[in-house]
Amino acid sequence: MFSLSFVPLVGSMLPFIFFSTGVSSKPSSFSVRVSGGGVAFIDGPLTAGNVGVFTSNNNVYSTDITLGGVNLTVNLDTGSSDLVILTPGISFAFTKTTDFQTTEAFGVGEATGNINFADLRIGDFDIPGQAFFDATETKDLGSSGDGILGISFNAPSAVMNTLAQSVGNDTALEIGSTPMPNLFNQQPNLPDSFDVSLTRADELGDVAQGTFLIGEHDENFQNVTGAPQLTSVSGDHWSVVLDAMKVNGQAFQFNASRIQGVPAGKVAAVLDTGFSFPPLPAPAVDAIYSSIPGAVFDTNQSVWIVPCNETTQLSFVFAGTEFLVHPLDLTAAAAGPFNTADPTTNVTVCINRFQYLTLDPAEFVGFDLILGDAFLRNAYASFNYGDASTPPFVQMIPTTTDFNQALQEFQTQRAATLAQLPPTVDPSSIANKEGQQAAQSTSTSQSASPSSTGNSGNGAGRDEAGWLAVVALLSGALLL
Repeated sequence: MFSLSFVPLVGSMLPFIFFSTGVSSKPSSFSVRVSGGGVAFIDGPLTAGNVGVFTSNNNVYSTDITLGGVNLTVNLDTGSSDLVILTPGISFAFTKTTDFQTTEAFGVGEATGNINFADLRIGDFDIPGQAFFDATETKDLGSSGDGILGISFNAPSAVMNTLAQSVGNDTALEIGSTPMPNLFNQQPNLPDSFDVSLTRADELGDVAQGTFLIGEHDENFQNVTGAPQLTSVSGDHWSVVLDAMKVNGQAFQFNASRIQGVPAGKVAAVLDTGFSFPPLPAPAVDAIYSSIPGAVFDTNQSVWIVPCNETTQLSFVFAGTEFLVHPLDLTAAAAGPFNTADPTTNVTVCINRFQYLTLDPAEFVGFDLILGDAFLRNAYASFNYGDASTPPFVQMIPTTTDFNQALQEFQTQRAATLAQLPPTVDPSSIANKEGQQAAQSTSTSQSASPSSTGNSGNGAGRDEAGWLAVVALLSGALLL
């Protein structure tokens, strides 16, 4: 998820205490949960007005922390930097409070609050006096649990930028570093890396467990250390070079990357756990879903309506390694009164998980597209902050390796899901009112035109940012 920070309203200069560095000295692992399956139940038409229905509890990856003595559930977000608490009025045991105020604007919604400090515990790690964004007012942010744990870089941090303007760069760096860099600065012997393995909940399920590890690798994925090092091409994001996107084995041709240093024919992709529905350039989305038999593009809502039992083969290639996308991660089911011929009866439709990228490229910079949870569920990823001689990099290994097996899993689980939902309808019967099918792409070599990319601010955004139709899952202007 990504966010923008506005010029802060700085109050009077406050004296600061420099905190001790007593933290756990060993690697730590703890669980990350996904809440919600993948089915939306909508009381109304399939329109842009229902954009928020997926946002409250579907495919939101969260973990537990303790801040200022208070146990919280926060969304885990590789697309943002700050620890952001969005629940106003919590009685924390602060180590320091300030009247330094800032506003973070997300793709949809915004939050205003102060910068405060409290002891933070993540897994087995204690981080004394962690700086965080303590919201006093939120607008149009939907449900983000108690807040967001950003695990990206210091550069786009709204907290650090506000402190720098208030107390100077040196002091801001010493007291305002974001959680992950702060932890690694305090523990020089701890490997400067964290690993994420996202799980896939059953479509009608509720909670599934994943893994978030700091300073170590899962025992089942030790070979990640031998994977190619994908150097981050942005100082703000975990943005790496994508070699290719393939649909049924055919490479899609993107426009030239806007990011300096990205080789010709390739693009920069942000790996963002804060985006449930990954945004891609519109022609890339069309290339994916136009390849599915019977799929129809609804021009009114800019959404692909897909036969629920149909799919395609999608993969992404990084440093020569191909990552298959599980068919269950291509579409999401929605049930509601969508049939205009009989609006009193609920029906089930399936829509595209990979969405149109609509972020303003003038505001969000540093990447060409975002690969969120629908991609990351198919990879084990290790994020490394590097050192003085090595820039930050990501290493990944595929976890979906057999398309035929994945196809069988899709057919079995989707059939079980549909058996418990209202009957499905032909997409052409509800799309474009008259049921007109949008023109199909004739080739996956169609050139992409990134309608937006990147983020010039913190990185905390919300999935809902670009979602027209029912698909917004928590994440957004880059996620939750």
